[in-house]
Amino acid sequence: MKNFLKYTRRFFIVSLCLIIVLLVTTSIVYRVKLHKIMNTLEPCSCLVSAGEYELNVARIGNKDGKHKIVCCSGLNDGTMNISWRNMTKYIEKDNELLFIDRAGYGLSEDTKEDRTVDQIVEDYRTVLKKLGEEGPYILMGHSIGGMYTSYWQSKYPEEVEGLIIMDGTLCNFVDEEEQAAATKQWRFLSIAEKVGLEPLVMKKFYYNNLLDNVSEREADFHLYLFSKTTGSHATISEVNLVYDNAQTVWNSLKSNDVPKIFIDATYQVANNADFEKDYWIPYAEKMGNCDIVPLYGSHSIYFEKPKECGNIVKNFIAELD
Repeated sequence: MKNFLKYTRRFFIVSLCLIIVLLVTTSIVYRVKLHKIMNTLEPCSCLVSAGEYELNVARIGNKDGKHKIVCCSGLNDGTMNISWRNMTKYIEKDNELLFIDRAGYGLSEDTKEDRTVDQIVEDYRTVLKKLGEEGPYILMGHSIGGMYTSYWQSKYPEEVEGLIIMDGTLCNFVDEEEQAAATKQWRFLSIAEKVGLEPLVMKKFYYNNLLDNVSEREADFHLYLFSKTTGSHATISEVNLVYDNAQTVWNSLKSNDVPKIFIDATYQVANNADFEKDYWIPYAEKMGNCDIVPLYGSHSIYFEKPKECGNIVKNFIAELD
């Protein structure tokens, strides 16, 4: 019995050491590759102060174009100025797009400040003013970026000439218990990032087949920048504050005449009368002048159906002229 316990203890210690060595190795490999990717993208980076930290801005398209379009990513999307391009190429000729990575995203600096919706919007506004851009702008947000831009256009309607929301987070649909469960899941992803395993997790469960038609180099950009963003203090704060921010946005929304369009990919409002009555109609009434356009598919609709999504956006902008 003593020998059995002795060998069991040895086996456990050896196994634990092997696991630690494996995780240290995966972490080092991950960070070396991430560093190379960051260095590759750095020449395209423009860091602008938002106060205590700097945000990365990518200016793409026609600087003398008709409209300035401010792009606001979904939660954890640190590759916006790469992943959106197949969609935005349909509007780049006649407009300038400003892709602004939030704190902790992509090439932007991290921060331990609470990521309240008010602070996030003020970060965007500060950076734009530092760039000499006073507006009005067209705001374009995906997912939770749609919630932030909804708050922006309600609080500062004079700065916004149009709002495009791609499968945005409906602030009146965010459930506190579901969000608490999602926060626990995010903690797991954050740990996976620390040990270098998150690119594998993201490829398997998040991107699934979405990266099948992109080059290996571009796929690495998506996987590694997305993973880096997950592990940042700012992103973790955003995740923790999703419900509180949703309540803030819902309680502060004021109907106005700013033209708005909501591209519905996953809610499928037209096929769900109860959802339409309980959530969409109250949301649209609070927003004011908001049309819904169905384009059913994955949540990353700009990535899955870039041409269709791009044409919807292009037609909306044309109506503003």
